[in-house]
Amino acid sequence: MDKIKRLAFGTDHTAVNLRNAIKEYLQTINCEVEDFGFSGYGDCDYPEYAVKVAEVVVDKKVDKGILICGTGIGMSIAANKVKGAIAAVCWNEATAKLVALHNCANILCLGSRTATTNEICSRIRIFLETPFDERHLKRIEKIKEIEELRPQ
Repeated sequence: MDKIKRLAFGTDHTAVNLRNAIKEYLQTINCEVEDFGFSGYGDCDYPEYAVKVAEVVVDKKVDKGILICGTGIGMSIAANKVKGAIAAVCWNEATAKLVALHNCANILCLGSRTATTNEICSRIRIFLETPFDERHLKRIEKIKEIEELRPQ
């Protein structure tokens, strides 16, 4: 990865043990990380972290976002409530590539309970290295139109 990527990173309580390992990995692949993750003890409410990450991504304060909860699903649902966020759950390397290539996702959502640290790091690398294929732009524009029809 040549260019430094600025990333927003958010985790809930299920990813507390992964958090530092993932952040260290991101630094080794030349990423600047703005950490919005939970670092306390006990439970937390993942929507708070998902929205914080989605807002800075949509406001272009960072290039992309990474969210980790138990499955990635909850974070994805919450992040996608922020207009302009395209948050996608990825459970393998193929989906990590396809959400970048076909869906122009700006937030990758991963599951701490569904993958190892190495698998998560691999998915992040693939997501960040895969450029959007412009031939899918028409579909992304249609998604944006849906947001305009149904303002939040």
